[in-house]
Amino acid sequence: MLTVGLITYGSWVRTSGSGLGCPDWPLCDGSIIPVLEGDTAVEFGHRAFAAITMLFVAAGAWLAWAGRSEDRLLAKVLCGALALILFQAVLGGITVLTELNGSVRLAHLAIAMTTLALLTAGAIRGLDATGSPYPGVRISSVLAVWTAAVVLIGGSLVASDLGSSCPGLPLCDERSSLNAAWIHGAHRTAATLLLFFLIGLGAWLRKHRSTKLATGLNHTAVLLIVLQIGIGVSAVSQSLPMYLRIMHVGMASVIWWAMVTQWLLALKGRVSH
Repeated sequence: MLTVGLITYGSWVRTSGSGLGCPDWPLCDGSIIPVLEGDTAVEFGHRAFAAITMLFVAAGAWLAWAGRSEDRLLAKVLCGALALILFQAVLGGITVLTELNGSVRLAHLAIAMTTLALLTAGAIRGLDATGSPYPGVRISSVLAVWTAAVVLIGGSLVASDLGSSCPGLPLCDERSSLNAAWIHGAHRTAATLLLFFLIGLGAWLRKHRSTKLATGLNHTAVLLIVLQIGIGVSAVSQSLPMYLRIMHVGMASVIWWAMVTQWLLALKGRVSH
């Protein structure tokens, strides 16, 4: 949950133009605790939030490592998550030092989503959640990769400064460049097809009497994607207000969270069956 909040907070930093509120790293404006005003307060708040999240991940990794004799895989997963979030902190510093390079920002998003996936795997294993034989590992894997592609294509729009370059609906119009039209079109089309596929999958799950958790995750993902599309349409029609752009990224991380959870439960279901 902290990781989802951190990803959403990072979107606030970007959309508010506060990415260079701390122009140096690891210090902020030459101080451990700077004067908290304007962009500096927003960016320093993000670093503080990241530090708190890192401490929780470190605590989980330490506890898992201490109990590795009982569950070595859990220890490896959570220690891997800790290593990733430490690397993420360094990458955040590189982002600042390269003055918000687009490729580095996209890598920052990808690693954040990977960290969320590892922490989710640790939670499912640590809580001993019940696996599900449906919808199966193959379908769940395709859905997870599909969702990752939608998220990263959206991230590439921001990284290449094309986020506001498609003011048309449902697809781009003559106001957009060919490159923007292709990337925006791929993002919107892939998201819509994902929604339709999940709706059909929900009907299939009910027919095969899947577990309540797997069916519930599917229905939740459908609802979240419907809301996400609504946020995206509203953002474009209202000239991309900041609060909707932040919600769009936060919702994307929650959708990814749901799809990764479904995939992990399918993996666990295959092992148990």
